[in-house]
Amino acid sequence: MEKVAIIDMGSNSIRFIIMSIADNRAYRLEYQHKESIRLGRGMNKTGKLSPEGKKRALECLHAYRHMMEVMGAKTCIAVATAAAREASDGRDFIAQVERETGIEIEVISGEREAELGFLGTVNTMAEEDFVLFDLGGASVEITLVKGRRAVHSYSVPLGAVTMTDKYALADKPSSGDIGKCRKYVQKKFEEHVSWVKDANLPIIGIGGTARTFAKMDQAAKDYQLSRIHNYIVEREDFYALAEEIQGMDLSARKKLEGLSNDRADLITAGSIIMEVLMRYAKGQSLIVSGCGLRDGIFYEYYGKKYGEGEIAKDVLVRSVHNYLGWQDRHMDHLTKVHDTALSLYDQLRDMHGYGPRERQLLGVAAWLHDAGKAINYYDHARHSAFIIAHAPLYGMRHKEQLIAAFIAGFHHGISGKILRAYRYASMLDEEEWRLIRRLAVLLALAEASDVTYEGTIKELKAADHEEAVTLSIVASDTDDHGSAVLELKNLAKTFKKEYGKPLLIVE
Repeated sequence: MEKVAIIDMGSNSIRFIIMSIADNRAYRLEYQHKESIRLGRGMNKTGKLSPEGKKRALECLHAYRHMMEVMGAKTCIAVATAAAREASDGRDFIAQVERETGIEIEVISGEREAELGFLGTVNTMAEEDFVLFDLGGASVEITLVKGRRAVHSYSVPLGAVTMTDKYALADKPSSGDIGKCRKYVQKKFEEHVSWVKDANLPIIGIGGTARTFAKMDQAAKDYQLSRIHNYIVEREDFYALAEEIQGMDLSARKKLEGLSNDRADLITAGSIIMEVLMRYAKGQSLIVSGCGLRDGIFYEYYGKKYGEGEIAKDVLVRSVHNYLGWQDRHMDHLTKVHDTALSLYDQLRDMHGYGPRERQLLGVAAWLHDAGKAINYYDHARHSAFIIAHAPLYGMRHKEQLIAAFIAGFHHGISGKILRAYRYASMLDEEEWRLIRRLAVLLALAEASDVTYEGTIKELKAADHEEAVTLSIVASDTDDHGSAVLELKNLAKTFKKEYGKPLLIVE
């Protein structure tokens, strides 16, 4: 078991995480802390780091050192970004940190910051082509991504803290100051990132401002799922929200649901930077990433040390198998159920008519259908649904993760109890529920075929005839598969209800 501590000291916030890597190379987050330190406050005028910010940063770093000792994190990777690299006293402060805490912090370049933000995103999202921005307190890193590879990248020296100070946007910004800020940001983009102009791609946002927009949009829409990563703010909704923010004073902004008080003074500047980028690049929508620089640091370290590569070949597959790596599971049984469920899906494709993406979601549900047993065997299907909906599984949209969750949740029967238990069941429409029910039947059949965990049934061969569907069992004559046959026959009624034909079990 290895534990790795990662520190990201920015212009506005400091973030700290501890990751565990098991002997089987599965990894997970063990601890995280974030503190608003405002290290870059006042830099526009003084050229130096905020004295109060330095004090708060040192307090945090002393606490982080102690937490590393308590949790046994032997490796620490710590970086500082725009404020430390641009302030005249930045290097002196970094030296002070090392003297007082023993933590060595690397001041990274804007290009390096962009690279790490890209790695944090590309390993947790399945998008192929997009414009990525990481908006911090003193800089915004912008990257053009094509085919999951960064083709252009630049760190533009403007951020939420510095623009707030420069144009007095914290309290009651005038329309004139907002206009000046917008023109300045536009000019900087034209000077440095002309390659994103009219890109007409999704815009993926990293950082507190982007996450805040997601929270505000979710609050306005009474969004039921408490998840930020991979949340989509539609373009027109984004513009409307940005306009609303820019027309408010500080006291009014503090009343906005989803906007925390410690970001209310910075959100106007952040919204201007994001809005100008969206318009300049003709962004299709804003996709919010909850993962960024610190995640990129981890994936780079992990990929190099364990030979996994810095960019995941398949984000969804890796995250599912990584999650399984921390579970005490019967992998032979899970593999059997997974493979059988997908085989049935392929054999009955003409009946259900679904495509490769729905097949992937069935695969996720099959791998994790027993996850709920970690809570309680009774009602474990319902517990599995909750776990899948909230587990750190990447590469799926929010609705897709819910679909996979409910497929697993229904593998012991289509239950109104599950629908009543989870308020976000209302996020899915009737066609999506039909998909869930149909794929849940295939998962149930697959599990029934290995109900004893012995692997006695080698294969299920499905054939769609005019009057019925036959399910032929392939097994050796010497193996006792009576329990599996009984379970399979019990599912015939449900199969007929969902697929419209009787199911005949042929031994």
